[in-house]
This record gives sequence, structure tokens and C-alpha cells, in this order.
Amino acid sequence: MNRLPQDIFDEIAALLQSPDFDGPALATISRQWQRAIERHTFRNIRLRSTDLDRFQDVVQQDRRRYVHAIDYLVILPTYGGEERCRFEREVDRQANDEAFTAAIYGLFYRLESWDVSKDGHIRLYLRDIYSNADHPSLRRSCSSRELKNFLRVDRTRRSNLTVDLWRWRFRYSYLRLLRASELPLVPIVNSFYTCATTRNICDRVSIDMAARLPNLREASWRMNDWEIRYIALRRAHRHDLAQAVTEVLPRSSVLQSLTLFISSACLWAPDFSSGTLDLGNSTRDTLSDAIRTATGGMSTLRELWIAGTIDGSLLWPGPAHAVSHPYWQNLEYITVNFDARRPSGGCYFWNSQVAIRGPLEAEVPPGYGLSEEEDAEAAMRFSPIGHLDGDGLNHETAPDDDSLVPLIEAFGKACLQMPKLQSAELSSLIPAPVELEPGTMRHGRCRWGIWYLSPGTSLHVRTEEMDPVCSEDIHQRRLFWDVREWRPNTELQNLLRDIGSKRYGTDLVEKFIDTWSTVGKEMWLQYYKKQHS
Repeated sequence: MNRLPQDIFDEIAALLQSPDFDGPALATISRQWQRAIERHTFRNIRLRSTDLDRFQDVVQQDRRRYVHAIDYLVILPTYGGEERCRFEREVDRQANDEAFTAAIYGLFYRLESWDVSKDGHIRLYLRDIYSNADHPSLRRSCSSRELKNFLRVDRTRRSNLTVDLWRWRFRYSYLRLLRASELPLVPIVNSFYTCATTRNICDRVSIDMAARLPNLREASWRMNDWEIRYIALRRAHRHDLAQAVTEVLPRSSVLQSLTLFISSACLWAPDFSSGTLDLGNSTRDTLSDAIRTATGGMSTLRELWIAGTIDGSLLWPGPAHAVSHPYWQNLEYITVNFDARRPSGGCYFWNSQVAIRGPLEAEVPPGYGLSEEEDAEAAMRFSPIGHLDGDGLNHETAPDDDSLVPLIEAFGKACLQMPKLQSAELSSLIPAPVELEPGTMRHGRCRWGIWYLSPGTSLHVRTEEMDPVCSEDIHQRRLFWDVREWRPNTELQNLLRDIGSKRYGTDLVEKFIDTWSTVGKEMWLQYYKKQHS
């Protein structure tokens, strides 16, 4: 059997993978079986920052070639049960910053020596960040076994607490990466992802890490801009992110695909429309403008997906700013999912049920700027009511033409000067009512937007989530308006009809579709029926 090609051993090992399979025992039979088992064992590594030394000792020589992906979990310092009764303060944040920085440095220093020519490229995923003292039920990466073990040993300690702040203890703490410019270069990583983690990181951290990945080709980063309830703190974070985008992102010289997911998980946040999010007095949103400027000259960029609170300057510099050089000249796919809230205040859609409150400029989150005694009193009085994100209304919304038309115009102008464009999307989510039975209403989510598709190009979203007509006429240039009862004016409509005409000719299939009526309403109806069954 040892004369069989290595590929046969690899295929057999892949078929044998299961929780009950004893891989280490099989790996001792022969060199071929060892290679086959190790290729599967080391292909996707789930690595905790506390295991870096063991990782360095075990993953050596040929084993490095087997690694395709590392899911990295950063473990922060632990804390006592009594500390759950108070909010994190600056001393806690500093300790966590140092631990987080040490964990990132530790990983980068160990990957620095990996040789791309021998070991290939790997994907790095910042999977989670937490302290072992955090409730496992709050951890994004917690297994059911970890949760059961924690609850068994923690029951007595929790019963002695006067108050338990749970996630609110650290909700408004954002981890910083210190001395980011001193990180070593890591050529081995060509894909880098961050997701929603138990502990929040500052939005610029992903970009600072990417600056030390010279071969980065694909990036997808989850930001926290949307969840900052305190507007002064949110402004500071957006300003810091805009600076990182401007100063650091253009260095990504081989980047092909970029996703910045800064969007709210909820449709209507507590600070839905109050106050400007910009620190300056510019008529343009600094963050939106920075993203366009930083990515516009990237010759390698093919795909761009931006989701968040943006304005038209993400797409076009505005009438007062001439475009001296075309940008996004090699971009093939662009997706912009805009939140209903506008960066300058107000919203792209209005709803009579939205209660607009004043901005929280004078307020600071618990744990910021107050004395320890004041924070202790705040913890005793704390209620999550008012801190929870809203999640839509049962009532219909209506587009605000004064806000939306300039945004759509910017989208059309940007697309017209992209010679290689295959597909483009500008869309938002708005609430829509679902009637379970007469008099019983729930809310669903309806996508409102515009799609352009070149001949032979399919939608990026799953076809079952869109109106079935989107799958028709695939060999023609198409323009879809999924905008409910709203209609564009003639000038705006003609602008978008011209997208792709220079390359593919004037023939165009244009349709006003209604995904909510054809697919969405029934999908949400079945969802609620299943919940109540």
C-alpha cells in the first residue's frame, strides 16, 4: 500500500474525518499516512493567543505548507467576579490594550519567518477577542461545552453579586493596537478578515494590521461605528478611521477585493438622525470622502463593498470639486449598502414613528471621565433600556428626495466613468410590515435600491432573495429599480440608463421590480410563523 500515490492517502484521510476518528493513531502507521493526516489537521488552525509558543514548536518545516487558514482568538486578562459590578475604566482599558497588542505582535513575529516561496499564502481571520472571565454566553466563539463548564463553576460566584453588568461592563471600551508601525512585515498572509467579536476593537486596528501585510489581496473588515451610542465618542472614532484610511490604506498595493462593513445590524439606531458625525465643518463626510480617495487610485482593486453611514462623497466628490483624474478604473464590482441615517444628520427615509432625540454631545459612556464612586453609583442604577439598538418599525417609510436624489446621482456618475464595470448596487434596508393575521403586525426588512448588471453578469446576492425577474435577460445589459412606489425623475433615470452603454451599446433591459411583494413578504411571514409554531 505504501506504493500508492500520496493523493490516494490524502483522499482516504479526508473521507475518514469525523469526531470519533483517531487521526494521531493512523498518522503513526507510515510516512504517507502521517502526511495525509497532518495536511487535514493543520489546514485550518484555531489558535488562541495563549498557545503561541506551542504553535511555534508544533507547526514547523513541512507542516507550514499544510496551513491554509488561521482563526485567531485573543485572550485578554481575567478579572474577579466583583469587577462585573462596575464598568471598565481607563486602567482596565490600558491593560487590555497592552494584552491585545502583545497578542497581535506575538502572532506577527511568529509568522514573519514563514517563506512564501516554500509555504505558500494563508488566510488570517481575527475570530474573537475576550477574557476568560467574560460570560461565555456573550462570546462569539464559545462552544456549548465551554458554556456548561463555566456555568457550573460560576454559579456560586454569580449568586453573591449585587449587580451583574454582563456585556455592558465593556460595551463602550474599544481595544487599541499600540505601536502599530513597529509590527513586523508578514508576507505570508494574502487574505485578512475581521468579524464581530466579543470585545470591540477600534475601527482603525484592521487597517493598521493590514499595513504590515504587503501581499494582502483580499480584505473584509467589520467595524463598530454604528454601535456607538454616544455621539462625541462616535465622531472621534470615525475621524480616527478616516485618518487611517487616508494614511495607511493606499499602501495596499496589490489589494484586489475590499469590504468595509461599518453598517448597523439594526434599521433604526437610537441616535437615528440626531447630530452630525463629522468633527470638521466640511460639506462632505470626511470618512466617505477618505474611502473614495484612498481606493480610487488602486490599480489592482476589482471588488469594493462598502456598508455603513455614508453620503454621496463616497461615490463622487461633488459639483464644487472637479474630477481631474478618473478613479476606480479597474473596478468590476461595486456594492454600496447605505444606512438610513445620514452622516450630516437627518435621514434618507422618513418615518413619522421615529422619535428624534437630541445628540449626546455632553455625555460620556460609563467608565469615561467619571470618578470611581460615580461609576459605582451608575452601575447600581444602570438599565440596558435606552442602550439597546432599535430594530425597525411596523410602519412604512418614505424616501426623502432631497437626500436620496443627490446620492443616486453620485452613484450614476461614478459608474459612468468605470470602464470595466460588471455590476453595481446602491441599496438600503427599510422596515416593512408583515401581517401574521388580521390585526397582528410584525416588521420585516425590505431592500430598497438600484442594480446595474452587464451582459452575462449575475447578482451577487442569492437569487431567491430577489425578485425572480432579476434572473431573466442575463445576456443583456440590465437596470433594476427596486424602490417600491417611488420613481426617479427623467434626468436621473437617463443618467443611470447610460451606465455601460459605451462598452455594450445602447440596448438595455430596464425594470421596476418589487422583491418585497414577490419574495420578501412571504419569506418573513414564514419566519414569524415558524417562531410561533
